[in-house]
Amino acid sequence: MMNSKIEINTLDKLRLPFKKWDIKKTAQKILSLLVLMPQISSCKTLSRQDFQIISFEISFCTDRLIREINRDYRSKDKATDVITFALFADDENSIIQNDTLELGEIIISIDTLISQAQENGNTIEKELYTLITHGILHLLGFDHLTQKDYDFVVGIQEAIVNNL
Repeated sequence: MMNSKIEINTLDKLRLPFKKWDIKKTAQKILSLLVLMPQISSCKTLSRQDFQIISFEISFCTDRLIREINRDYRSKDKATDVITFALFADDENSIIQNDTLELGEIIISIDTLISQAQENGNTIEKELYTLITHGILHLLGFDHLTQKDYDFVVGIQEAIVNNL
């Protein structure tokens, strides 16, 4: 399994419908599965050889807070399911510290996660795993601005979630 350091946070004094330890364990497994995939392991971020540990944070919040974040940082005044802040966005050379590849932060709205799970006919766990996978892909530099990129990201998400 990939060496990783994953921090789980809650914002807005939020109670999570799952245990932080389970989230951390699942995020570690998702990361391990992702780095085994050639189309992921060959990405610019992971192709560097000067790190031993991959680190990132997962924070959970309400729709109210994620809407504020979305408005302030993306100029979109609406709630969303997941927002990422990748550390390499400004300078890809600043992400290695003490042999640790610092990827950034994934912020997930619990409110949207639960409503999307119901809309998609998923358990909240499956929806959570999908959003964590999606967030990690963003932190690694994958985006979905075109239909081709969207299909790639969704295909990877489905492959990972189906292997959990």
